[in-house]
Order: sequence, then structure tokens, then C-alpha cells
Amino acid sequence: MKTRVLIITVIAILLPFSFAYGLVMPMTTQEVLDEFDLILLGTITDVKIIEGKAPVNIIEIEEIVKKPDSFGMPKTVFAIGCNPDSGFVGVPCPSYDIGDRGLFLLVESKNDYEVSFYSQVSEPHCTSEEFLANYRGLESGLFWTQDGQSETFFTGKPIDIHYTVNNRDMKEKDYSVMLSAHSGKFAYSHVVNGTVNECIGSKIVTTSFVPTIMGTYGFNADSDEGGFGFSGMSIIDYGSTPLEQYNAGIHAPDTWCKDGLLLVLKHDDTPNLIFDNKPACVKPDTLSKLAERDVIELSSFYQNRPLTERLYAAMAILQFSDLPITIMGLYDQDQILRVGISDEELDKIPNAKDYFDRTIREVIPFNVPLKITFEKYWELGNE
Repeated sequence: MKTRVLIITVIAILLPFSFAYGLVMPMTTQEVLDEFDLILLGTITDVKIIEGKAPVNIIEIEEIVKKPDSFGMPKTVFAIGCNPDSGFVGVPCPSYDIGDRGLFLLVESKNDYEVSFYSQVSEPHCTSEEFLANYRGLESGLFWTQDGQSETFFTGKPIDIHYTVNNRDMKEKDYSVMLSAHSGKFAYSHVVNGTVNECIGSKIVTTSFVPTIMGTYGFNADSDEGGFGFSGMSIIDYGSTPLEQYNAGIHAPDTWCKDGLLLVLKHDDTPNLIFDNKPACVKPDTLSKLAERDVIELSSFYQNRPLTERLYAAMAILQFSDLPITIMGLYDQDQILRVGISDEELDKIPNAKDYFDRTIREVIPFNVPLKITFEKYWELGNE
């Protein structure tokens, strides 16, 4: 959603407000409900066209999903469309015909309403709930999971390949999708057939396979909508060493380490090509020593690692630093690293709060959310 808002901000500088809406990310149902002033289910009963101006659509209201307090309960509403002669390249400008029925999303502008091209019309007689369910935001058409997660994948266990079949006109639709997975020494494919029911905007189809060989895999989906593919997915033998994974073609940043060990990448002559760096799994007390000896580069590697890995690596670095830390831990659902300093340091160091905030952030060579507290020793951790 942040990306979508940022894009709106940039585009709105160049385009009128009504046009700015159409060039952005797909919206979710909640974003639609939050963002538009008037949302209604209705039918176009007339379209007034004046040369050189945007058309005015007259919508007969069937149901009001959301309205401003001042709107009242009219039977019809006038909604200004977009001018197809506006000349803005790439800006959607849908036109409506008399009899079109759908969910219309309107933006209040001065004394008028402007119809957004996020609005949907369909031939089937769909409900407002069915239209709203079709706003799914930015989602992947092809994705895969193992045991309900999509971070780490192992051989010998089923992997589910998922593909989203789109049904934009919301008519009943038959589909046939071939889903496949492959590596240099393994191949799997399966065709999934079925039907998307009327008034359903999409359907996720799934097939499963069990990988038997460790390596880097690619996934593909082929249907009448076109082909989708992804390569570079690491599937690992549980219990394998970093060297075994490296020799099997697993990219260094994807190396899996046993519980209690942290992944690091050793320096080589290509610092910007971390896929070529040799991976290693080390104990937390070894992490800082290797960094001090310049054997590993923490900042460029951990900066792009998942937050949980960064937080635990940061704790390991601080644990073996010379800073007067009395307590550390994760809080706020393990999203923030809390570092406790005895309040005695406040009397020893001028501007101690700024000093420790700056120093701790210098010791940790990558970004993590921090909360630094100064309390009496016996109060630490009792927040």
C-alpha cells in the first residue's frame, strides 16, 4: 500500500486527480472501502457526451455500499467519466454503455462525483460482495509453499505449487493450467483442469510434488492467459552442510544453517557478487570475531536478510562487544531489539542517550529496529 500511495503522490503532480487514480497498484477490498467517497451497485441508464469534455454517466442506484453523510438517498447519481481525448499516454479511460451494471467507485470533487477506473462492470448479475472480493491487491500469479510457509524449502517433503486463474469479466470460465517444477536433475509437471464459477473474479489452483534432489529449481505455469516462470528457488537437504549446499548449486545467501548457528559469507575478490561468496554457519560468539578480522562482511549481507535473522545477529554482535549492556531481548512480537543500559551511565557520560544510540548503531553494521532504555538494574526488563 505504501508503494501505491507513493506512486499516486508522484503522478498526481502531473495529472488531474481523477486520472491519478488509474496508474497505480491493484487495490485490496479494504483499500477500496477506505479510499473512495461513494461506492454503489448500479446500472448505467444514460451517457451524456459533449464534444471535448468528459462524458457524464447517469447511474441508477441499486445498493449503496458507502456514502458521505451529505449524499442522502437519491435514486440516481451523475458520475463524470474521463475524456478519451485527454492525451495522457497509458492512462486507462474506460467508457460505459447504457445497461452496464456493476460496482462503481466514485470520488467527490467539488460539487461533482468522478467515476474511477477501478470500477467494475459485468454481464452476470453479481452482488456488491462478489465485486468487492475481486479486489485482491498486488498478488503473485505463481507461488509455492511447504507446510504453509514460503521461506525455506527441503527435499523429501511435499511442495505445493499455486497459480491464480483470473476471471476478469466474471463469467463462468473453464481453465487448463500446466504447473511444473524443474532443476538440472529433476522434473515434474501436472495439468490442472477446472471451472471458475460465475461472479468469481479468480481461483487459486494447486498441485503438489516431492523434490528428491537438492538444488536450484525453476517453477512454471502455462495456460490460455500466457506463461509465467520463476527460477532460482533453493531446495535443500535437511541437515546438509554449507559446502554440500554450495556444491549443489544453492546460492550462498540461501544457505540453510542448523538451529543456533548464523549464516555468514566469507570475503572474496567480488564483493558486489555475494552469490559467489563462500557461505559458512557459525556460532554467535564467532560472528564478531570474524567481522573484526575482516573475514566476513556483515553490512552488505545482513542488510537484506529477513528481520528475524538481523535481530539475532545484532544480539550476537552486542553480546560480545565491550558496551556496558546489562540486558537484551526482543519485544513487540519480536520485531524490535531492546537494549538495556544501567542508569548509572547517565551520570558518567554527557548526553548518554544520544551517545549509546549512536554507538550501538555503529557497532551493528546493518539496520535493526532498536529501543534503548536506561533503568535501575533491578527494574530492567520489567516494562
